[in-house]
Amino acid sequence: MKLLVLHTPKGGSGKSTVAREIAVAASLAGRNVAMADLDPQGTTAGWYRRRQAEAPALVRWSPGAPLEALEGAGLDWLVVDTPPATPPFLPALLAQADAVLVPVRPTPDDLLAAAPIARSLARCPSWAFVLSQVPPRSRLTDGAARQLASLGRVAPAQLTFRADFPAAAITGQAAVEFTGKAAEEARALAAYAATLLGEDLNGSAS
Repeated sequence: MKLLVLHTPKGGSGKSTVAREIAVAASLAGRNVAMADLDPQGTTAGWYRRRQAEAPALVRWSPGAPLEALEGAGLDWLVVDTPPATPPFLPALLAQADAVLVPVRPTPDDLLAAAPIARSLARCPSWAFVLSQVPPRSRLTDGAARQLASLGRVAPAQLTFRADFPAAAITGQAAVEFTGKAAEEARALAAYAATLLGEDLNGSAS
């Protein structure tokens, strides 16, 4: 089982959106996926309560706890949504992770927070920034991508600020379950997340 963690101490960066889009996309691609919501605000858990589809599952799991029980359930991926700030359990969680994605909005405040995040992930073997909530046709995007690239790897896929993302969340869905550009972006991001985990989302699960 592969452990994918969504992490950034910056609030409002889109962690929950990225987490559920990737989890649903991977489920649609044939992976057995579960999510764990470690944020006390419970955004992902609340989304799951509105969801009618059974996959991906939502499980209770604590950082540092053994993963054997979840592996026994036949899971391929566990996607973990984390809270803002830097909770005490974070070092243990990052040490367990197979890959870490760091959502970043192309704003001065988010970019300012990117450098210390990169330093904190220096020992993580597989991680990348993900541009999220990107304004359409904005000059900020290219500059933000260049600034992030000077600090670490940047995912080639991004999530643009599109109505399908919040619209899908209202009914516990993900935009990847719709048709359109938002779905295409979510599939591309999930495929990239798979490469960080050493997999091909279009191939067989490892």
